[in-house]
Amino acid sequence: MLLVAKRKGSFHFPEQGFPEKGRPGIEGKKRSVGEVSGRDIVQWNGLLFCGLLLCLLLISVGLISQYGQVVAIKLQIYQVQREITELQVGIEQLQIEVNRLSSLERIEAIAKNDLGLQYPEKRQWLHLARGE
Repeated sequence: MLLVAKRKGSFHFPEQGFPEKGRPGIEGKKRSVGEVSGRDIVQWNGLLFCGLLLCLLLISVGLISQYGQVVAIKLQIYQVQREITELQVGIEQLQIEVNRLSSLERIEAIAKNDLGLQYPEKRQWLHLARGE
């Protein structure tokens, strides 16, 4: 038996129930408060999957960013170590140059040849006596 009743612009078919809320035009069974349909589970699973993918994407971007920073810092460390090595070689070369320039033979040659200095003669020596 089919009963049709007019209610403010809508019809009620008792065998099929009222259309579900939020989905006009789709007729379905009335659900109780705690009842969950298969479609709802699929939607929640889809949302959960999208959320997990988003988290995975964010974690991946974070890890790649951290790896990039580590590589950049390692490059800076390498460059600083190379600069330190070059400076140490430069220091060694300067030490050799200082030793060469401050040698007594060189200073004596410059004094005799360039400045015209000479050793004092015997008569130019001055003897100092110790006072006791």
